[in-house]
Amino acid sequence: MPSWSDPLVKLARENLPPDVAEAWETVYRPAVRLTTGGAGARAGQLGGSPELPAGAEWPRWRGELPMNFVASVDCAALPRVPGGIELPAGGSLLFFYCDDWFEAEGPVDLTSLGAVLGVPAGAETAERTAPEGVEAYPRLDLSANVTGTFPGSEHEVLRRTLARDGRPLTDPDNWSEEFFDLLRESAVAPYHQIGGCSWPVQGPPEDEVALAVLPDGSEDSAYADEALRWVLLAQIDSDGDAGMTWGDVGILYWLIRDDDLAAGRFDRVRCVMQSG
Repeated sequence: MPSWSDPLVKLARENLPPDVAEAWETVYRPAVRLTTGGAGARAGQLGGSPELPAGAEWPRWRGELPMNFVASVDCAALPRVPGGIELPAGGSLLFFYCDDWFEAEGPVDLTSLGAVLGVPAGAETAERTAPEGVEAYPRLDLSANVTGTFPGSEHEVLRRTLARDGRPLTDPDNWSEEFFDLLRESAVAPYHQIGGCSWPVQGPPEDEVALAVLPDGSEDSAYADEALRWVLLAQIDSDGDAGMTWGDVGILYWLIRDDDLAAGRFDRVRCVMQSG
């Protein structure tokens, strides 16, 4: 049976020396790709109205501005694969983002603009329309399949993965623009996914989170260590069919520390928006 990693492994083995290809293969990660209009079973939705638990308040940024509902996934319907992100066995995850944050006064933490609401399996829920003044995006059903992903060229994991002569994958002998272009060409937009490696527009979103959560003036090594503790929970790309455009045709990333993910502490998620 074909593996999610087969296309990426093939690219590495055809374009890199064997020892370098072997190192690259260790940094690939599986993700659940979310597509609209697919033939697979429904696994969630983009836009529309979310199913909120009875009595739950609509998420608000800083208690001031109601957020926009972006997407939800049915955890039980998502395919599972060894090495993938460990989500709850059941229930759903609802993803929100504040489009109108620029209306707020005072300094803004640009990693605080999103939220994730975890709805336990069996919870009583009801469809909730968006508050007045909040844009509701068109609803599109999502289907899911497993795909292979790779870290961005600036990701810390490449600096810490050694290949030829004990040198990291960021070394020019272990990495090239040509090979990375082949990796990028292997993926298909829009890049909606759960777990896996993020698809950065401006550099690793994990780095932005590390800068936000650590004290100013921390050592560079501390920022690098912190960035590695955050994993991609979900990313939702700009999508014309869904009426979603993040900045200048960018991407939203919801990230969570691995220990918070294991404990189901989705209230500790950070959200980053990047655009060109």
